[in-house]
Order: sequence, then structure tokens, then C-alpha cells
Amino acid sequence: GRNRFLGEAHVPLRDVLASPHLAASFNAPLLDAKRQSTGASLILQVSYLPPPGAAPFFAPPAPAEPNPTPVELDTITDTAGEEEGEDHLGTGDEAEPSAGPAATDQPSLPKKPPLHSAHGTKRRRSTSRKLLSNKPQDFQIRVRIIEGRQLPGVNIKPVVKVTAAGQTKRTRIRKGNGPHFDETFFFNIIESPMELFDEPIFITVIDSRSLRTDSVIGEFRMDIGTIYAEPKHCFLRKWLLLSDPEDFSAGAKGYLKVSLYALGPGDEVPMEKKEGAEDKEDIEGNILRPTGVCLRGAHFSLKIYRAEDLPQMDDAILDGVRQIFGFESNKKNLVDPFVEVTFAGRTLFSKVLEKTANPQWNQSITLPAMFPSMCEKMRIRVMDWDRVTHNDVVGTSHLCMSRISAPGGELEVDDGLGFLPTFGPCFINFYGSPREFTGFPDPYEELNMGKGEGVAYRGRLLVELETKLVDHVEQKVEDIPADDILLVEKYLRRRKFFLSAAFYSATMLQDVDDAIQFEVSIGNYGNKFDSTCLPLASTTQFSRAVFDGCHYYYLPW
Repeated sequence: GRNRFLGEAHVPLRDVLASPHLAASFNAPLLDAKRQSTGASLILQVSYLPPPGAAPFFAPPAPAEPNPTPVELDTITDTAGEEEGEDHLGTGDEAEPSAGPAATDQPSLPKKPPLHSAHGTKRRRSTSRKLLSNKPQDFQIRVRIIEGRQLPGVNIKPVVKVTAAGQTKRTRIRKGNGPHFDETFFFNIIESPMELFDEPIFITVIDSRSLRTDSVIGEFRMDIGTIYAEPKHCFLRKWLLLSDPEDFSAGAKGYLKVSLYALGPGDEVPMEKKEGAEDKEDIEGNILRPTGVCLRGAHFSLKIYRAEDLPQMDDAILDGVRQIFGFESNKKNLVDPFVEVTFAGRTLFSKVLEKTANPQWNQSITLPAMFPSMCEKMRIRVMDWDRVTHNDVVGTSHLCMSRISAPGGELEVDDGLGFLPTFGPCFINFYGSPREFTGFPDPYEELNMGKGEGVAYRGRLLVELETKLVDHVEQKVEDIPADDILLVEKYLRRRKFFLSAAFYSATMLQDVDDAIQFEVSIGNYGNKFDSTCLPLASTTQFSRAVFDGCHYYYLPW
């Protein structure tokens, strides 16, 4: 005949993870379908075996909302449908997010996959254990999907599916491996805290173009109770590390930036702070990752050899005094350069070399990170040091990690071939505002910061990037060995080239009053305003524009 339901029991897995041996014994009462005690009980021995390569566990905090037994429910006082606020959370010391994973502190329901722990979040001390009410209350779950990064696949069209308390909602379909969604979903629920806080939230990224069998790109799961246990009952602008729901050991499957809210009766919605500059965000310390997904420590070693053709950045008053007394002008060396390297919210600097437009640093900057890293760009910026005023930006460039690395299985040559981020030794060109120095504020200074397309060449930098997986990460700045400097000399040979450009027409010009001339330059060669190179025939003749009778002007070539 059919199997007959005898009862069920819930056990808090927090107690298992709180044990030094990751094991605990339970004498759980058996409940019927109406959550009433049947008089029977189950004696269980539960243990947890971490998957190979998983990060070690730290002792989790005492649970803020343990599952009460039926006997305990008689002692609960219903506070007019209101839940305790963040007063049940301690304000103890906070651990450094990147120092190690935090504890896994959420329960899971029977016959459900293990839920993800919030590794990398701040650990808290709970002042006391407070019991959960078993009476239905109004709750609202909010999930804001902001953006994704490094989603695996080629020509994908990702869509995010969010499931909470039996309700499922989807975002619009986007394109690419770094889509922007910025969509918010609301789940209104009437449920008791005792049952609701054990319910998981599933956030799944799906490729809408794939077949149903392999459409899942990655997934993240978290208990509603874990969100409610946070200060103000929310996670704001957190990065979720997606994983294969069937195999956590398969590694990262991309990242998704979200805000999660679990709001009870009387809770105010916290305001999200306006996000600062992307390069200043501590991304490594802002990641929630599931148990079993292991990130390796990595060193990004950027060797900075030399720079060439940097523009004048300082006032030439002292240089003018030198000319009055008959000394040679040295305007081209009126710059005190140093290099600023930023990756994953960390910034390191090279030494400052004064009064040189062609500096030679020969330094290696080592930036620590967790690999695979969700940070796509490493920012390299040449700065001009000023003793009195603020430092000026000479030029900015970025190294895109996805373009200088490849995971295994995505290369057509060999399915098992892949390599860590590697670049150079090679020159990086800087483009920004016009090179001509003035004592007035530069109206195009944002171009030097990498915002927009630069209109003038501002020098180049010889660098080399190497990535190594390590057990212990550290950041440092050190000199490059002399042997390594000799190896890059072969990349500094110069040869003569000839550049030819032909102009056929110039149309749709607006508001033209004076004669127009076009200039062709490569680097400083061909730039009429630069004195470091010999003058060349690199400009067209001056021509006055002719009105076309409608809205624009054209040149009568």
C-alpha cells in the first residue's frame, strides 16, 4: 500500500557547524502535519564532511533565531506581530573580510540541497538566544539584481531567476558576460518566522539561448533567516559567487551583484548608499560565497620598467629664470612621475622620480587577490607628484583580465588549455587631454583619468604582468633584479617607419568660422607643438569651409 506519513522533525544544522568536530547529537520530537507533537522522538547523530579543498570553518556565532521545540512554543510571548530588530545582534569585534571565510550559520530543510553560507561577511557575537514566533506575520522579501560579471560562455543572453517562498520571478534578458539588470523584485509573504526563516532564496542565472539541460550558468542559495539576522535585516550591494548547483567543487561560475532584504512588521527599508568609484570598492571583502567553493590566493606581479614621452606637468617659471641667465631650457623634464596600480580595491605606488620625462623605475609591484577574481580591470595610472598641491594625473590605462587570460576548455586549440593573466613585456600607451601645459585648470582633465576617449598622446609605459597562485598572500613593492632588466632590452630596439594618410573629404562640419587644418601624428611624431621630435610634413593645407545650404559645412577638396 501507500506509505503513511508518521511525522517529521527539524534539526538546526548550526549546532553541527558550531561543534569543533562538526558533529552533534539531537533528540528531536516528531511532529504531525499540524506541527503538533506526536509523543515520539528521533535520536540523530549528524556530522558534516567538508568537500575537498573547502576553506576551514571558523566557529559560527550563536544562532539568533533557533528552531523552538513544541514545549518551548508555550513560553513565547507574541509581541503584537512584531519581530525583534537588530537588538538581538551583538556589536562585537569584526573580522577582516579577506582574512578568512566566516561561519556557515543557516539551517536547511530536509530533502533540500545544502544552502550557501555567507563567507566573507562580518562575524558577530549574539548576546542571547531568542525564540521565534510560530504565529503568521506579514513579511516582505526584496531582491534587487544589479549586475553580473564574468559569466562563463560565448554569446550568452543571461536572465536571472529568483525563487523565494514558492514564488518565482525573472529579469529581462540581457546580452554579454557582464550584463546590467538593475531590477527589483518584491515577495509579500504571510508566514510564521519559525517556518519562513528556514526557507531558502534561490538566485539562478540562466542562459536563455541554451538548451534546457545545460541552461543554468550558476546559482546561489541563502536562507531568509540569514538575511534577517544581518543588521537592518539586509545585505546591501553584495557580490554573490555563483557555483554549479550540482557540484560546488567545480569552482566559480561568475558573479552577481545584489541587494537582499527581509523586512518584518515595523521594519524600515534601509537606504542604499550611493556607490563610490568602482576602483575604490573593496570587492574581495564584499563577496558572499557558498560553502565548498574554494578560492585560491594569487599574486598579481606587475613589473614597471620605464616610461617615455611624458608631457610637461609643472610650471615653467623656474625654467624661464634659467633661460634669462643663459642656461639651457629643460621644459620637457618638468614632470615628477610615479605609477599608481589599483586592483580589487587595493592600491600600491612606485617610487617618485623627479624632473624626468623618461623615467626608469625598474620596480615590481605585487598585489594580492583571490583567484578566480571577479575584478575585470587592473588600473595603471601615471601620476605627477607635487610637493605643495595635489598630485596630477598624467594618463590612465587598464588591463582587462578576460583579454589576457583564458580558462580551460574555452580555447579552440586545446580544450584543456588555459592560462592565468599574463601580459608583456609591452608598452602601454596613454591618451588624454592635449599635451600643451597651461597654468590654468585643465578643462579636459577627466580624459586623463580614463573617462572618455583621449584626444592626445601622453606617453607610454613598459610593463609586464605575471600571475602566480600562492598559499599566503602579501603585497609588496621591490626592485627588479638586474638580469630581468637585461631581458627586456631586446624590446627597446628602434626602427624607422613611414606612415602615410590620405584625406578624401570632410563634411558635416558645424559652426566653422576660421580656416581648418588636419594633423596626423603617431606618438609625438608629427605633433607640431612637441619639440622632442623633428618637425615633419604631417598637416594638410589650411582650407575654409563652405556652407552646404542646409545645416553643415564642407571642405572643397
